[in-house]
Amino acid sequence: MVAPSLCMAFKGTLPSDLWLKYSVEGGRMLMEMDLIVAAEINDKISEATQNAKKGDAKGAVARRDQRREQRKLLSNNNELLDLLRESGVPSVGDPKSSGADE
Repeated sequence: MVAPSLCMAFKGTLPSDLWLKYSVEGGRMLMEMDLIVAAEINDKISEATQNAKKGDAKGAVARRDQRREQRKLLSNNNELLDLLRESGVPSVGDPKSSGADE
């Protein structure tokens, strides 16, 4: 019953891969270490999903407002780009500064 939990924790790992890995000398210690890591991964996933479920409306509103502020900052960069264009500084991938209209 070790293979299913390890295959779930380490996506893309086949049971035959585990057999080849753990059937050598010292394989038991490797398996125990991998099981500890798999258990920690499972704990972190459980913790994250519980925290996400516990999220209150105030937290969701705060995150939404934070994303809005970040978008405003990004849109303010457009003003900087306009200033650079006006000063004649060429920018990569900008059709307005490609020099095609000269």
